[in-house]
Order: sequence, then C-alpha cells, then structure tokens
Amino acid sequence: MKPYNIIFVCTGNACRSPFAETIMKKLLLKSNLQIQVCSAGTLDWGSNQRDKEMIEVAKEMGYTLSGVTQAISYDMLKQMNLIIVFESVQKDLVTKYVEYGHWDRIVLFNDIAFNKIENLQDPHFQSHDIYKKVAKTIEEGCKILIDKWKKNPPYTDADV
Repeated sequence: MKPYNIIFVCTGNACRSPFAETIMKKLLLKSNLQIQVCSAGTLDWGSNQRDKEMIEVAKEMGYTLSGVTQAISYDMLKQMNLIIVFESVQKDLVTKYVEYGHWDRIVLFNDIAFNKIENLQDPHFQSHDIYKKVAKTIEEGCKILIDKWKKNPPYTDADV
C-alpha cells in the first residue's frame, strides 16, 4: 500500500509549514489514516534552522519543532497528492512546479480547514503573540482536517 502524500508549503519553511507538518505527524500517529506529511518553502535560502520563536511557541504547546529548511522542487511536488499552502502567492508560485492538470491538488490552508478563502499570516519577525495566534490556528486546522479525513479519507482504497 502506498501512502497518500501531503506537503505543507510556506515561504521559507521556517515557521508555518514545518509546524503544520509537526502537528499533523503527531495527530496521524493516533489515526489509522494512510497519510505521509512533509513540508517545504517557496524560497530557496539554503538549509537553515527553524525560526527560534516558532520553536519556542511549539515547545509551549507541547510540540518539538526541529529540522532544517528546504525548498520545493518539481520532483518533490510531483509525488504529492495534496499541496497545502498558507498564502495565495504561494499557490501561484507552486503552479510553476506542478503540471496544469494537477493544479487542483493545490489548496489554501484556511480554505481546506476552515472554509475561508484567506491567507494565514506569516509570523516571521512578528510578536510572540502573533506567533502563538498563528500556531493555534494551524493546530486547530490540523485537528479539523484529521477529523474530516477520519470520516472521509482524502484517498480511495485504490489510491493507497
């Protein structure tokens, strides 16, 4: 059985997307869903540590945020069944790496989680409160997605 592959994409892969990946992986451990998750950024700025403030907020919320940043690539994205971005500008950038016939795989986080077509603010270089607000939104959205997918998995038996 092959898993259903999901990638979270933000700008630098330092705050939002790795935090969503961390939460989703933890939630998936408690489910029977056949989903693998990763994250990347639209900006290729090398392999850098995660944002220190986001690491601290994650720790306060009971998560361990680790790893280094990575940029999206054509090879990476062609393996994904679902590409979740946090801002519409990221959706536009991702379309350059994904064949036109697969653009329906690219969705906005707030849209898929909350049915709101709006961007999720980048907390980078903002106040601790903004980081926490964004982190809580990501956590809530990931929990909603897991609940949705437990009732109606994003894949069919033929997919996995």
